[in-house]
Amino acid sequence: MVDDHEPNRLALGSVLRRAGYRVMEAATASETMAALHRSELPPEMAIIDVRLPVTSGFELARQIATDPKLPPIPIVHISAEANGPQDRIRGLEGGASAYLASPVAPEELLSTVERVLLARREEQAAHDERRFASDLQHAFLPRPQKLAALEGIDLAVGYMPAMDSAQLGGDFYAAFAVERGVLLAVGDVAGHSLAAATVMVELRHVLRAYALEGHEPHRILQLMDRLLVHFHPEITATMCLLVLDTHSGTMDIANAGHLPPLVISPDGGADYLPVHGPLLGLNLDHQPATPARLDDGDLLLMVTDGLIERPRIDLAVSLEDLRRRAATLTRTPQSLRDALLRHYSEDAEDDIALLAVRRKVTALA
Repeated sequence: MVDDHEPNRLALGSVLRRAGYRVMEAATASETMAALHRSELPPEMAIIDVRLPVTSGFELARQIATDPKLPPIPIVHISAEANGPQDRIRGLEGGASAYLASPVAPEELLSTVERVLLARREEQAAHDERRFASDLQHAFLPRPQKLAALEGIDLAVGYMPAMDSAQLGGDFYAAFAVERGVLLAVGDVAGHSLAAATVMVELRHVLRAYALEGHEPHRILQLMDRLLVHFHPEITATMCLLVLDTHSGTMDIANAGHLPPLVISPDGGADYLPVHGPLLGLNLDHQPATPARLDDGDLLLMVTDGLIERPRIDLAVSLEDLRRRAATLTRTPQSLRDALLRHYSEDAEDDIALLAVRRKVTALA
């Protein structure tokens, strides 16, 4: 509670204390900053009188907000005189959560305090959930060193969570050795929440288990579909997975509602592979995998829709833009990944997962 008029501090402070709050008091901006720096536990809110001596309440709010040693502290301004529209606009545009006219009724004061604190706590809880989900996603994505050890392929992966948009999704990639070569997959669990991130982790684990048991790609999708229907009936997911024979270049590809893989040839051509299938989680049958081939020098690109999908733009238009752009870029997996992320990630509103691969061709002696 910051007010140079002691009776005001006593009156408002007593209302808050009777309601169970602990209250720190200060009369000036300098006293306030000193108290905040001394406090081991920063306050959850500051109620600041606008008309303070030397330094105004508006300037004090700015100092609190820009002090690198302090966490974000919600501000409620209060004033007996500066209550015109311009004063309120200045306070709210300066970051205040509320603006009260003094004298303020105890009920209004307590209601405002409760509302601001609730909003702050909900914001912090959402931030903590997003951070935990992001850490979870990164923890379970394959380490680059492990991917680099895969024999027979040159592989580049990318993952960017949409943290700036306050959303968390379930995008992921997977790449690991199987008996027939290398399994590559990209998927996306529907929704933006901690639940989506945790289901993503679960799907990655069962993907490895089913693949190492020797199941064909379409059978893996069928098993994962049944898992979602049984344990997470409210959730759907998309996934494209393939098994690549690194020696011959033959591929078996199965798709569950995901964007199709793009094959970029050395001569500058680029085409999507015609592989389709129903979403995971709908309890629908998945057709046998589609055979294809990755020729010498070809580069295979698999992405989630967060890379290219934008509001009010048809997905077919975005897919064509990606096809044309990928065909003109320097074609190594790493350079392609870097160029695409630079171009598309700036205005992305969803998580992005990307996988680019090329076979390593060993010359015969």
